[in-house]
Amino acid sequence: MVKLRLITWTKIKPWLVGVLLSAAAMFLGYEFGSETARLLGGEPGIWARVSKGIVWGGVIAGMQWFIVRTVVLHPTRFIVASAVCFAVGYPLGQTIQAIFVHHWSLHLTGFWSALATFGLCLGLPQWWIFRRQMQRASLWILFSVAGWMLSGAAWTGPRVDVLDSVMYGMMAGLGLVWLARSQRSVSAVDRS
Repeated sequence: MVKLRLITWTKIKPWLVGVLLSAAAMFLGYEFGSETARLLGGEPGIWARVSKGIVWGGVIAGMQWFIVRTVVLHPTRFIVASAVCFAVGYPLGQTIQAIFVHHWSLHLTGFWSALATFGLCLGLPQWWIFRRQMQRASLWILFSVAGWMLSGAAWTGPRVDVLDSVMYGMMAGLGLVWLARSQRSVSAVDRS
């Protein structure tokens, strides 16, 4: 019975860690990014948005790197690429949302377009780094966008809260763990 529990825990643990790390990354990235933006004059100022994107993207990538560290060789490149691209993606997503809302009064379309932009701008640089080390790395773009969309479906207010973060963590964390673990299984088969 004890052995069964141990086997079950070792199989569940990486998935749970992936979800928890990704959820914490979303929550902490938003909080630290928002505080940084506030220190720079607050949104909608462009420098506040860019700095929020750098911090938010960097925190997410920094915490998710622990999930994929066995596959991604350069943590600095992974974190910096994610932070820089999200520094562009966050203001871009906000601008796309503003265009839909102010020009066409399409509030939901703007909201979902912004989330898709966030997922793409964070997922694309990470895929670029994953592509040489992981098979099926292109699926990460889908997981990233889906994670942002799932998080958006849970948003209930103007801030990212625990539920939003957990929804993101479920999709992004499970996706990253699956990609990293499937890569380890493939490399184990290649060595034998």
